[in-house]
Amino acid sequence: MVIIVSFNDKNVLDTANFASSGLFTAIVCAFVSVLILNFFVKRNLVIKLPDGVPTAVNHSFVSLVPGFVILLLFWTVRVPLHFDINVFIQDIFHPLLFAMNSLPGIMFYTLLVSLLWVGGIHGDMTLEGIADPIFLQFLTANATAWSHHQAIPYFTSTGFSSLFVNVGGTGATIMLVFWMLSSKSKTYRELGKVAFPSALFEINEPVIFGFPVVMNPITLIPFVVLPQILVVGTYALMALHLLRPAVTMVPWTMPPIIGPLMATGWDWRAGVWSAVELVIAAAAYYPFFKVAEKQMVEKETLSDAKAN
Repeated sequence: MVIIVSFNDKNVLDTANFASSGLFTAIVCAFVSVLILNFFVKRNLVIKLPDGVPTAVNHSFVSLVPGFVILLLFWTVRVPLHFDINVFIQDIFHPLLFAMNSLPGIMFYTLLVSLLWVGGIHGDMTLEGIADPIFLQFLTANATAWSHHQAIPYFTSTGFSSLFVNVGGTGATIMLVFWMLSSKSKTYRELGKVAFPSALFEINEPVIFGFPVVMNPITLIPFVVLPQILVVGTYALMALHLLRPAVTMVPWTMPPIIGPLMATGWDWRAGVWSAVELVIAAAAYYPFFKVAEKQMVEKETLSDAKAN
């Protein structure tokens, strides 16, 4: 469908829409296509073959009529009517694009992610359907600008949240795991040993559900407030040109320090800031961890006394 809507007014294919700028268009086109296909299939407005025909062949014929209607619809809208669907959709999402690159916008997004996690919902996965196409567009523009030695336009591209804010996982929980490794509580020490290897690669479900962070009033404050501090600090450094924004795609599972270095084109300042973030996270979690640790030690002592 993106191919159909990418013809310009001269009926020439505009391949620029195949890049990240066409992501929203691709999503909308896919959504409409599925609705049309579902409409035809439910009403049996499809080509039916005899029962002896192989299933794979039968399914291919089922999609012919709705497929033709879908192609005809998008072709009619784009070519005879000269309506640029991609530009129209980009105009709709433009306010959202602007907001997500602003400090209030990225702070609000980060807050939603944190609050969803506290409620037991995977915040990153829940919002990535909306956020990822935006961040990918930013990253593409940043990479293009960087390769041409131009000013990098976007701060909150892909990698901003996953590498600079979610240090060791959402909520920068790697340092909570770090404190568990030397805990007075046997439960926390064992959990720390299990959670630390995955935390190095930004996977923090063991601590989120094992400590737990979910529905836990003790860890609520650092888990929600700490990411806001890291967002403001990272954004400010980028705005002051003391830190290069992300310009290359890096897997979100890259460890702290290494991931930011790679994402920024090996800007050494990114590695230094990532290390500073770890120190900030350690300081933020420490007093709250000590409260939880005291409670856990009391539970273990009581449990041991009952056992004896």
